[in-house]
Amino acid sequence: MESFLVDLLNIFVLSVFLLGVILVAIWFYFRIRPKQVTGLSAARPVEEHGKEVIMTLKLQACERLILFLERITPNNLILRIHDPDMTASQLHASLIRTVREEFDYNLSQQLYVTKTTWEKIRNAKEETISQLNRAASTLKEEGTPRDLAAAILQFSVGQERSPIAVAIEAIKQEII
Repeated sequence: MESFLVDLLNIFVLSVFLLGVILVAIWFYFRIRPKQVTGLSAARPVEEHGKEVIMTLKLQACERLILFLERITPNNLILRIHDPDMTASQLHASLIRTVREEFDYNLSQQLYVTKTTWEKIRNAKEETISQLNRAASTLKEEGTPRDLAAAILQFSVGQERSPIAVAIEAIKQEII
């Protein structure tokens, strides 16, 4: 009888031990397994979540592109770049370089807009450079940076609808 009780006690201890191991294994499974993407539930399929991520990236790209266009607007550009110690030719070169650098910095954003919108953005950049060059060509040899700034602003005021405004409108339409 004593042997039976010892066997029964051994079986009980072994069962408790196995139950503990199973509970620890379950606990580790739920603690260590890869976390699901936040906000993802059975009610919201993965495809819908992917569309939200893409829309977020597209909105951020459109924000960057509008910021780029605002930064290359002639009056904003002049205010940012102008240095009283520059000559007119130095200011002109600096303005052109800044427009190109800003554009190069935002090249990857074309991934998120249509080809037509990207062409309008490129056209705005090219037209801005052309406007800066035309204004510089009107200056006399002894022209000052202030003369260059005034000529650039004259060209931009003379435009009925700037390519920058057209590009910004196209970007806004992308979002709708």
